[in-house]
Amino acid sequence: MFILNKKSQSRNIFVLFLLALLVRLTFIFFQNPNIDELIEDELLYWNSSIDYLYKGVIEESILMERMYGIFLYTKILLLLSYKNIKIYLIIQSIIDAFSCVIIYKTGALIFPKQKIYICLSAIFSPLMIILSSQVLSETIFFFLFTIFLYFSITIIVEKNQLYFRLLLAGLFLGLSTSIRSITYPLVFLSLLPITVILLKKNIPKHKILISGIIFIFFSLLPISTRILENMKLYDTFSLTAQKGNHIAYWVVPSILTQTEKISRSEAIKIVNKVAEKYNISENYFEKDRILQKVGFEVLSKVNKFDIAYNWARGGFINLLAPSILLDKNFRRLPHPSYYETGNILLWLKLIFKNTEYHKYLFVLFIASISSIFTLASLIIGLIYVYRKNTILFYVTILYILYFLIITGPVLSPKYIFPILPCIFLFQGVTFFKIINLFRSKPIEI
Repeated sequence: MFILNKKSQSRNIFVLFLLALLVRLTFIFFQNPNIDELIEDELLYWNSSIDYLYKGVIEESILMERMYGIFLYTKILLLLSYKNIKIYLIIQSIIDAFSCVIIYKTGALIFPKQKIYICLSAIFSPLMIILSSQVLSETIFFFLFTIFLYFSITIIVEKNQLYFRLLLAGLFLGLSTSIRSITYPLVFLSLLPITVILLKKNIPKHKILISGIIFIFFSLLPISTRILENMKLYDTFSLTAQKGNHIAYWVVPSILTQTEKISRSEAIKIVNKVAEKYNISENYFEKDRILQKVGFEVLSKVNKFDIAYNWARGGFINLLAPSILLDKNFRRLPHPSYYETGNILLWLKLIFKNTEYHKYLFVLFIASISSIFTLASLIIGLIYVYRKNTILFYVTILYILYFLIITGPVLSPKYIFPILPCIFLFQGVTFFKIINLFRSKPIEI
């Protein structure tokens, strides 16, 4: 029986992997990508990695704002694809399909009956599909981060090989941080839930101490070179010098456009006026600290309730926003710029009023239907997780809040990318419950 179950699960994994890959390849086929259509960060990663491939160096100003792992990943894919963007994206789709398999394995640990539905949510996730068809870092980050989550879950549900599981969880958290520094604080913040979980499992205190050391060591190992270089050259423990720019030129304008009812360009002028009081240093991290100071100075004049409201509002909108907003073909349709408009109601009013934008409106409306299901699954899923596993419930809440707080009020569906495993969990549970409502006998897969 055990052997049969193993064979059945292996067959499921293989079929789900092929389905995930087919969905992504089909999307790429209809997108028909080419290098001339690369935009924004895509163009930056592609060109910088081409330079890295031929010259062996990356421009310092670019590297200081992003993690080295992004360019190493892009360089490897450029070599494997012979700089053919379609082959590049096919390889990336294979990685994304493996991420769906990891989601399946993680779901099997938590809720075995719903594992197929959890995986199907990942396979047909518009956000995963769209981002895997672009030259960005989200796909490799998500792959590494989901492995971290998988081994983290095994620490909760399994009893044996504790140190080994912590080693692998820490290592893959470190590897994901080598791609995106957004998970850097998690290296240290994770110690609290790990300690609580191990205490609840009655693990001896000396083993908990050893566990913490193992986790921290292997989490920092992949990024240790960057940490040591920044400490030596810039006297900082920070990994990148991008926080100040994010706060001053994205977070602050996002709040000012709502509280002051002004456009993004006008909000940036306010930030620049405050910045004029400071001598902006050539030192990347000193400049970063000054821009953070500028951003907080502007925000100090804004009502604290308004800041909190817009912070929560931004997270809520990002959770429910249709992923189609990131699709390049959709973005090419005539539409007003949200960031220049600054107000979501005014932005929608412009779309409704101008017939030129109606095609954009129609596609947006169709895509927005999925937001209703996402909202329902957030409610149903959280209640279900709370009833089944309170430890997992609190860890999930902390995990979601962390990324929503880090992102702040800046609006884009891509910012919820690290939260997707939780969304898939909730959606899988909701699918399962809805299907069983229409069946006389509950199904188990």
